[in-house]
Amino acid sequence: MSRFDHVEVHVSDINRYCEFLVAVFEGGSFEVISKSGTSMFTSPEGINIEVKKKKIDDLPTMSGFCNPCLRRPDPKALLARLDLHIESEQDAPFGKVYFFRDHEGVIWHIKDLPE
Repeated sequence: MSRFDHVEVHVSDINRYCEFLVAVFEGGSFEVISKSGTSMFTSPEGINIEVKKKKIDDLPTMSGFCNPCLRRPDPKALLARLDLHIESEQDAPFGKVYFFRDHEGVIWHIKDLPE
């Protein structure tokens, strides 16, 4: 079974955006999860938003919400069954992360994680 893991948002000021998320969700918390300052916000309802530094300053290019993330055991089998092409893969401490596009051209990633 695939499970929603998180959504990414790319912003200019990570800490300020996390504070905004706490205010707009009327609660929640965040913590820094990487050396680059990337943080994970968790809403009171359990929604996870990974807040990253955007790579370029042009608006709105590469800013805002993007890269929906799923997790499941054996994601390669699911992607093959759905006839979705893996565009790239990345090693992570827990296993592989596979990046693919949906029919609208939106880039997703799926993590190879146990239940």
